[in-house]
Parts: sequence; structure tokens; C-alpha cells
Amino acid sequence: MIGSVTALLASHLAVGGLFVTAVLALTNKLPESFLRFCAASAAGAAALAGFVDPGPTRWVWLGFALVSGIWYGLLRSSRGVQKPVVAIVAIASAAAPVLSAVVSSESAPGLAIAGAVSSSLLLGAVTVTMILGHWYLVDTSLSISPLRDGALWFSIAVALRWGTVLLVLGYGGWEVLRVSRAADFILSTNGLFFLFRSLMGLAAPLLLAVLIWQTVKMRSTQSATGLLYVALVLVLFGELVSQFLLVLTGYPL
Repeated sequence: MIGSVTALLASHLAVGGLFVTAVLALTNKLPESFLRFCAASAAGAAALAGFVDPGPTRWVWLGFALVSGIWYGLLRSSRGVQKPVVAIVAIASAAAPVLSAVVSSESAPGLAIAGAVSSSLLLGAVTVTMILGHWYLVDTSLSISPLRDGALWFSIAVALRWGTVLLVLGYGGWEVLRVSRAADFILSTNGLFFLFRSLMGLAAPLLLAVLIWQTVKMRSTQSATGLLYVALVLVLFGELVSQFLLVLTGYPL
């Protein structure tokens, strides 16, 4: 179980992070040092997922690690940021969680795809935007536009994650959690885990998304980065419990 949960968390972080990085690179001028860092981090996280994943999806993650590594190599060369390459990276990043969900899902592939995509986007958006915020400390000439776009992606990801969880709850999630009354959130082990997951991984990021957007609008990059750091810790905890519940119940809660 530990290997499966670790693989899910690391792989979603890798594909979501590289997707958001590529999308931001398509619409903004970003420092190549930032892009190299994100590409290398995605390659490392995907490789970790591939090595600890006990299922057939390990080949998806190892293949994605190769894609990330190739992009890192191209960024290290003198070719610079080429839009067609960035577009291919974005497509590969979007396809990877869908492919893994189809391969690993035994039933309800639609819910599995929604869970994998929303989890990846949430992890990737908060991580990449937080890292981007640190670049403003060393590059004061960097436009506020990339950070604003990153904050927007984080808000979209939070909304998508909320929608996915509510959809899963409507399709049998409550029965799996064994929650039929408020007290069951304490008395049921699954319900207790879901309560912590919801408070820290859904409710708190929703509030922080509003605050982050407001601070970015005020061009307060340091404040936004601090809030993003808090959001990252909460999202990591929430998604860790979410992946644990997925492995335990088969539902992407």
C-alpha cells in the first residue's frame, strides 16, 4: 500500500507540475532556469513513481520521466524554449494521468480519470506557482503575468477538485466511507480520514485560493508566495490522504 500511495502522489505531482509549467511557458516569457528546475523535478518525481509503483502504470511514469528528461536536456542546450516542444510536453503531461487511470481502473473509468486529472492539476498548480513566486526574489524584472496565471490555474484546480470529490460522493462515495450521520465522521475510520482530507485538502485551499488571487492582484509577490507555501503543505497532506483512501476503497476521494 505504501508503494501505491507514494507512486500516486509522486506521479500526480510530476505530471501536474510539468503541465502547468508548459502551459505557463506557452503564454508567458519565463526564465529558463525556472523551466529547467521544473523539468528536472518532474523527471525525478516520475522516476520515483515508476520505481515504487507495483502495478503496470509504472511504465507510464517511467516513460513520462523520459519525456521530462528530454525536455530538460533541450533546455540545457542552446536551443532555448521552442513552442512546438513545449506544446508536446503539455499534451504528454495531460495524457499521462488519463492513460494511467484507464490502465489501473477496474470499474468506473470516468471517475478514475476525473480523480487523476484533478489531483494532478491541483498538486501541479500549487507547487509550480509557489516555486515561481521564489523567482521574483532573484529576478525583479519578471512580469507579474506568470504568477497571476499560476494563481488562476490554482483556483481552477481547487474548483475542479471540489467538483470531482462531490461527483464521487454522489456515485457511492458515502457508502464506501460508511457515513450516514454526522457522528460517523468520528466513529468510522474511513469517515475520519475523509474529514481530515476535506478540511485540510479542500476547504483550506479554497479559502487560500481567494487570498492568493487578491495578493497577486495587488502585486504583492512575497505575500502570495507565503500563502502558496501554506497551500502547498495543506494540499500535499490532503492529497496524501486522498490517495490512501483511493488505494483503500477504490474511489478517488
